[in-house]
Amino acid sequence: MNRHLFYFRPGEEARMLARCQFSVGEDGRCGAILTYPIKGMPWRRNVVRSYEFCLPEETKALLFADVHRIRTEFPAECLSNEQLWSDSSEKANGITRDRATGTLCYSIAIYVEGGKPEESYALRENSKALLESVLYRTISALTTPYEKL
Repeated sequence: MNRHLFYFRPGEEARMLARCQFSVGEDGRCGAILTYPIKGMPWRRNVVRSYEFCLPEETKALLFADVHRIRTEFPAECLSNEQLWSDSSEKANGITRDRATGTLCYSIAIYVEGGKPEESYALRENSKALLESVLYRTISALTTPYEKL
């Protein structure tokens, strides 16, 4: 069975925050797509760059395990789709936010063959569960050098 881990951070022009779509598969493929905001431009016209990364097997396994660990240790922090809304205040850009606080949220999921979710939830960008996770720290270390054009 081939599994894929997906990590999505919405972009936000108001803060000039690039959209980050990160994926790692058990098959060894790993990469990120960053979409960079341009003041006043709709997101569909913004600059998009793809990056590939090489991760050791033990790091990939740790990332997959961390997605499950977060759910187990911080169940109240793991938001379901019903707890989220899509802020469409920016042109051609839906920003996933927590309904209760309006905080930008990161979507995290593991999908198995056939596109069935093994795990799927969102975390507020200021969540301790997110910020202290191996998942966040690893992906941030890989993508931070590419956050700005």
